[in-house]
Amino acid sequence: MKSTNLNRIVLFIAITILLDSAGFGLIFPVLPELLEQVLHADLSTAAKYGGMLTLAYAFMQFIFAPILGILSDRYGRRKVLLLSLFGFSVDCFIMALASSYWLLFLSRLLAGITGATFAVAAAAITDSTDESSRTKYFGYLNAAFHVGFILGPLLGGLLGEYHLTYPFYFAGTLGLCNVAYGYFYFPETNKTKVKTPIRLSSFSPLQSLKSIRRFKQITVLFVVFFLLSAASHSMESTWSFFTLLQFEWSKQQVGLSLTLIGIIGFLVQAYVLQYLSKKLTDYKLIYLGLAVSGIGLILLSFCTTTVQLWIGITLYLLGSVQQTGFQSMLSKSVDSQHQGELQGVLGSLNGLTTIVAPPLFTYSFYLFTQDNALPYLPGIAFALAATLILISLYLLFRYSRK
Repeated sequence: MKSTNLNRIVLFIAITILLDSAGFGLIFPVLPELLEQVLHADLSTAAKYGGMLTLAYAFMQFIFAPILGILSDRYGRRKVLLLSLFGFSVDCFIMALASSYWLLFLSRLLAGITGATFAVAAAAITDSTDESSRTKYFGYLNAAFHVGFILGPLLGGLLGEYHLTYPFYFAGTLGLCNVAYGYFYFPETNKTKVKTPIRLSSFSPLQSLKSIRRFKQITVLFVVFFLLSAASHSMESTWSFFTLLQFEWSKQQVGLSLTLIGIIGFLVQAYVLQYLSKKLTDYKLIYLGLAVSGIGLILLSFCTTTVQLWIGITLYLLGSVQQTGFQSMLSKSVDSQHQGELQGVLGSLNGLTTIVAPPLFTYSFYLFTQDNALPYLPGIAFALAATLILISLYLLFRYSRK
């Protein structure tokens, strides 16, 4: 593929991923006050209903990630991505105009549907790159995700100071601009579209998980992906609670720490990964990343000083190179006609862990921080995540030997 076309494709997809991740984080700073106003309730009640919004978003991600992947195999990546981006903008405008909780709930459902585009974006990158450069470009996607994670909460808090609706209008307008850019400059990347008719049963999330049987030669890799995806939720689920309890941080310190984590994650994907991908095979990249992440999580589990905390989180983020190596390895295990389906299955597995893992980690935190807890361990979520990584290492070692 010509470098000009590839650059346009990567730019469009990177902006799309950035908007998706920013749109997810954009809501955090303003959601509590927005819910208080809509529900005419106190903050405690708002938090309860806010949890329902998060669950609705995760559930739609679980259902629609594989559906969008299958549709992109059949009708092309371009149409699916442009329609999803348009839906993202509509969702932002609904959030801005919502005057009732049910409109907010509807908006979160739509956000989960239109935000399930990572599978299609990953498939488009696979279409456009050869195996030697694919890991590098997957790294760009993950870097864009981290930039969105940085910008979303920051913009939400900054614009929300002027008016609660401004962050949503801003994000919706950016989404429409990206739709216009993609319409004129993003070409179709799927040159081997599936010709067989699509059955309605294919759109069931359970049917998507059954698609794993189609890729039975890499079933172990799906299990590893599930475990690693579950482990990644330990950070987002308990970081605020952990730092508030263990180090008595203020809300401002917690917010700043999340921004710094996003910056470190971006630097790892944009620079460290690009260097390592030239020196190491995917397997070596994965093993190295898992080992470093595991050490970081163990340190976080038992840290008692802020120096130990930041060493642990830095090691954990450095180990995130394994995610990109794993994506690249999986994409090379499947033929071009089923890349969308593969990425859809991965998106569905990731959505499933988004539903299951956060309650597991937060409840474990609750159990191990009670006054009578034996042992008393605020870092229990990180210890559980480290255990999942060790199991993943074992399974990968067994798989590679076969």
